[in-house]
Amino acid sequence: MNKKFIVAQSNELITARHNNPLTSREQKLILAMVSEIQPDDEDFKEYRISLKNFNELLGLKGSTKYTQMREIMENLMKKTIQIPRKDKGWLLVHWVSSAEYVDGSGVIELTFSPKLKPYLLQLQQYTSYKLSNILSLNSTYSIRLYEIIKRYSYLGTWDCPLENLREMIGVQEDMYKQYGHFKSRVLKRAVDEVNEKTDVKVVFEEIKKGRSVDKIKFTIRKSSAPEIEPVEETEQPKIPEKAPENADVRTRLNGLADKKLYQFTQNYFSQLYQGALFIWGEKAENELVMLIEYVNVEKSVQNPLGFIKSQIQLAWEAYERGEHTTFADLQPTKERTTGREEIIPDWFKKNSKDNEPKKEKDKANIDEEREALLKELGIQKDHI
Repeated sequence: MNKKFIVAQSNELITARHNNPLTSREQKLILAMVSEIQPDDEDFKEYRISLKNFNELLGLKGSTKYTQMREIMENLMKKTIQIPRKDKGWLLVHWVSSAEYVDGSGVIELTFSPKLKPYLLQLQQYTSYKLSNILSLNSTYSIRLYEIIKRYSYLGTWDCPLENLREMIGVQEDMYKQYGHFKSRVLKRAVDEVNEKTDVKVVFEEIKKGRSVDKIKFTIRKSSAPEIEPVEETEQPKIPEKAPENADVRTRLNGLADKKLYQFTQNYFSQLYQGALFIWGEKAENELVMLIEYVNVEKSVQNPLGFIKSQIQLAWEAYERGEHTTFADLQPTKERTTGREEIIPDWFKKNSKDNEPKKEKDKANIDEEREALLKELGIQKDHI
C-alpha cells in the first residue's frame, strides 16, 4: 500500500449521512481500498490488503489473530451509509459486500458493494486527496471533517446547518445532544487534528438563530506547512488531473463581461466554474451567461465579481434543498413611478437580500422611501 495513493470519491458520497458510522480503523481500511481504484476502472475488483498493511492501518501490534481479524471484518460488513439521491430519494447501502481470507495467504480480499459503482468509478464530479492525509488522523470525526472540508475547499468558506453537520460527520443521534458537548468533544478536537496533521487549515465560527447555534461556518485555507512525503518503493498511480478551469468557457464569458468593470481571472473562474458544474452540469455555461447578462444591466450591482460569487453560493444552497435553480427568470430592476420592481426566481429571492452588499440594500430602501414620501406629499419628481 502506497501512502501517496489518491483517494477519489464522488461529491455525493463525501457528503452522505453516516448514520451507522465507521470507526477510524474501518474508515482507513475503506479509504485504502478506494485508493486502489484506477481512473479507468469500469468495475470493482477484489482489493487485496496484506496482513502487514492491515495491522498498520488498524494500529494493531504483533500478529493478528484469526478470531480478531474475523470480528473486525464482521463489524465492517454491518456498516451502512445513506446517500441522498438527486430525485430526493436516498440509497442505503453497505460499504463491503464480501471479505475473504485464505489461511496462509497473508492477504485479505475485500469487495465493495455494487451499488457504490456510480460513486467510486468513472467519476466526473469528485473530491480527491492523498491517502497519507487521513492515515495520521486518530478520530473518526477528524477523518470525516477532513473529507467534507476538502469537498468545499474551492469555495474558501462554507457554512452548514448544525444538524446536517452532525449527520455527515457521523455523530449518532443519542450522542452529544448539547451543543457545548458537541463543540468541545467533537468539532474542536476534529478541527485541531485536521489543522495539525493535514494539508488544510480550518477555522470555524458559530452562526446563531436567537440564542441557539444554527449553523457552523468554516473558513478553509491550504496549509502553508510543507507536505511530508512518505518514502515508498512503488510508484504513485496517476489520476488524470482535471483542468483548473475551462479556458474556452472563460474566454467566452470574459467576452460578455463589461471589460471596464470586471473580468474573470484564472483562479476566480476555476472556483466559480467548478461550483457551477456541480449545480448545472453541462448547462453551467448557459446559466453563467444569463447571470452575467443580468449583472451587466442591473445598475444596483456595485461589485460584479462579489455579486456573481454570492449568487452561485445561493444557487448551491437552493440545489442542496432540492430546488430547481436557474437564472432564466432573473430580470433587471425596472423603474416605476411607484417604486422599484425586480423579477427574480423564488429560490433567488429567498436569500438574496441577505447577500446583497449593505450599500445596495440601503440605496434601494432610500429610493423607495423617498418615492413614497413624495407621492404622499403630492410632489412630482420633475419639480425637485
